[in-house]
Amino acid sequence: MPAAFAVDLCGFRDGGTGAPNTSDVSEKLLVELGRALFAAMGVPPGQPAPNGVDKQMSRRLADDLGRQIGATDLEVQAEQALDAFTQYRHVSAIKGFRAEPTREVTTALTKLRTFVTRRITTPPRDVTRRDELLEALDTAMTAETVLRRQVIDDLGEESLLNLDVTASRAHPGGKRHLEAGLSLKWSLRTDRARDCRSQGGKMASLRRGMTPHFAAVTMEPRPYMLRLLGGGSGEVDCVYHLDLPSLTTAIETVTAGNPRRKKTPEQLRRLVDQRRLRYYDELVTYIGTP
Repeated sequence: MPAAFAVDLCGFRDGGTGAPNTSDVSEKLLVELGRALFAAMGVPPGQPAPNGVDKQMSRRLADDLGRQIGATDLEVQAEQALDAFTQYRHVSAIKGFRAEPTREVTTALTKLRTFVTRRITTPPRDVTRRDELLEALDTAMTAETVLRRQVIDDLGEESLLNLDVTASRAHPGGKRHLEAGLSLKWSLRTDRARDCRSQGGKMASLRRGMTPHFAAVTMEPRPYMLRLLGGGSGEVDCVYHLDLPSLTTAIETVTAGNPRRKKTPEQLRRLVDQRRLRYYDELVTYIGTP
């Protein structure tokens, strides 16, 4: 079953007169495939492409999944930072760590220095000892600052991933337990596909605990781009297509009787058979299964 909201996000550029918003106008086959896909989906001819499709896609997908799974302990949200979940709460631990003493520590030491300076004025031996101790304190504080700065420099600051859509459950530790994270790509460029796979690899390496299901969700019509996204060695569990039945129909339409395009439907079939490319209702089932 396709995603019911997908048709609303489809449209033609230039106010409805241009290429489909799944297609690069410089690629003739892609434009043709995009038009065939929209026809199979029932997108009205001339429907203008909406603005901010990627942002709308996150919100609509989260709303649709939440509606379909119903009242459960599972919460589906759009646009969440990775450290919001218990398996990744350590990721931003160093973010608030500073080399310099806090304002509270600095203020307390200033008050202590003022107090002992005023109180210890005689005899000379005590004054000398006072100054030695205050100097030793300054030296120790400086050494601690240098050491902490070195630790920060050596560790570096881990970049914080953001997930387009998340499904999570309550956890005794306070932060929620991430069950699934989704990266949404309305359509693909080569760099965007590799970025998604890099994100999945990073999630797997950073987690403490069970690895969440990590998948991509897309409207991309080109099988070779779908293979680039989901054909790695496990960085992305799979790719869910918003309307795989219509894509199958569209590919059959644009490749029929053209020997030069015979590899295109074969690529799609292999992706589906290998479970690298899956139907949208499989995502709904996965998210809704305890």
